[in-house]
Amino acid sequence: MNTQSPVIILSTAPRGAGETIAQALIGEGHAACVNIIGALSLFRWEGTLSREEEDLMIIKTEAEKVTALMKRVKELHTYQVPEMVVIPITGGYEPYLQWLHQDVNR
Repeated sequence: MNTQSPVIILSTAPRGAGETIAQALIGEGHAACVNIIGALSLFRWEGTLSREEEDLMIIKTEAEKVTALMKRVKELHTYQVPEMVVIPITGGYEPYLQWLHQDVNR
């Protein structure tokens, strides 16, 4: 494993909004790649059980980019409290991890 610090950030957005957020994150150099998957989310918000069709964004970046990336997601997002969960990548295909590093550090 190389010495870089790749991470995945999971975030949801209203259905259809994920692509706009992903394009901004990639275009501005905050992320190398974003996968968008349709999701049905059930959660309690302000005491009420909510059911929302959402975009689940799987955002690939490096730990050093997380603070700026989260700030940008918050600016672009319509939710009062957007989900943003950081998961460290502890291993993987080295050429892919090198590409990720090179892309977010261009």
